[in-house]
Amino acid sequence: MELIHLRILLALKQRGTLSAAAETLHLTQSALSHQIKNLEQRLGVTLWYKQGRSLVLSQAGRYLSEVAESVIATVDSAENHLAQLAKGKTGKLTIGIECHACYEWFRNILQPYLRAWPDLTVEVTSRYRFESFEAIRQYKLDAVLTSDPVENGLLSYQPLFDFELVLIVADSHPLAGRGLIVPDDLRGETVLTYPVARDRLDMFRKVLQPAGIEPTAHIQVEETDIMLQLAAAGRGVCLLPEWLLADKSAKLGLNGLRFADLPIAKTMYLACRHEDVGLEYLQWLIHHARTGLAIKQQ
Repeated sequence: MELIHLRILLALKQRGTLSAAAETLHLTQSALSHQIKNLEQRLGVTLWYKQGRSLVLSQAGRYLSEVAESVIATVDSAENHLAQLAKGKTGKLTIGIECHACYEWFRNILQPYLRAWPDLTVEVTSRYRFESFEAIRQYKLDAVLTSDPVENGLLSYQPLFDFELVLIVADSHPLAGRGLIVPDDLRGETVLTYPVARDRLDMFRKVLQPAGIEPTAHIQVEETDIMLQLAAAGRGVCLLPEWLLADKSAKLGLNGLRFADLPIAKTMYLACRHEDVGLEYLQWLIHHARTGLAIKQQ
């Protein structure tokens, strides 16, 4: 039994005549009749009989047409779902967050993103923070937000927006109000960072270590808000994206300072498999990040 047989029986039940059923299925009447005769021979039952100018389904035909209603509805639903998947309009997006500050950015775009894609299941995780490439390769992740791309030819890194890292200090800090600072100004300071190895922290690899500076103390903090509150209380200084200060500086009393001759420019990327770049729900994310939706909401 083939799907076309079920579609024919369903069309006959719904339309009542051979010509109307043939028109619905874009078949000739002879082709439609031939399909059912072959099926009747294979099954050993009569599926329809003529009553005047109309065709009437037999008991076996009525039974099979009821089966057809259920099967065709399921198949049509599956085909529609697969078509939506092919267009990138539904499915599941598991997105990895590789940097702590990325959470702050993604949190601002998440609600408009969920509203734009109501049929998309979205999962956000930092579980594979230092193994994101392997996780994407193994299809445990679909995409990763990162500001530290590893160009290996196997992932597509889509640039979202550029930003700069600034030293964040309390308004009462001696450095507050300075136009520009230099790494040497950090001697004797307590440094606040995320709980990440030093060789992955820009504070160490780009500021302190090249200048041969060891901070007085190094405090690791999980949450961005806690880190900013510690900085506001004069408990240390931290290096974070400038856009994090937009709605925090006035509220907490913070200053963002730039380094002279040491601009720390970064780019936020969305990394994914090359074959997935064209998915509409990824293109939406890329486009709105590039046009400033996420940054404007900071």
